[in-house]
Amino acid sequence: MQQELFELLQKEEIRQVVQSYARGVDRRDWSLVKAAYHDDAYDDHGGYKGGRLGLLDWLERRHGSIEQSMHFLGNCIVDLLSDTTAVAETYCVVYQRYGEQAQETIRLWLGDQTLKPGMALMAELACRYVDQFELRDEHWRIAKRTVVMEEVKVSSQAVLLRDGYALARRDRNDPL
Repeated sequence: MQQELFELLQKEEIRQVVQSYARGVDRRDWSLVKAAYHDDAYDDHGGYKGGRLGLLDWLERRHGSIEQSMHFLGNCIVDLLSDTTAVAETYCVVYQRYGEQAQETIRLWLGDQTLKPGMALMAELACRYVDQFELRDEHWRIAKRTVVMEEVKVSSQAVLLRDGYALARRDRNDPL
């Protein structure tokens, strides 16, 4: 029973790291994203392949033109391979809204189409995070991540919400 409880706590710490990463990206809190990885970690995000600091730069630039981002995490299976290594597979759906200032991304996905005034581009990405975790200095962190893409859907029909709603913010002023 003692070993099962220990393993349960280890798996929960790993899941918390994955969740903190998602919150960090969605709130543009790059310190949370940075803390999810070991210093020498490697990330294969498709559009970026390399170390942790390069990933942070790439994400910050990329998310500069994303008005809203929401990661919805689903199944998260953690396999403890040893006392210091684990593999986690986490299903993820990401919703991202791009406004008129994201012309480069809009052209990438829509070609010559342009957004109508008051409209935004909505992207829905289905993926899995395949993470190799290592326990170092008593903390589980990502040592290697591969983002495995399942599908991307793009629509230019997103409509902004009216006043009166608690609107998501991508900074520390979010209603959280």
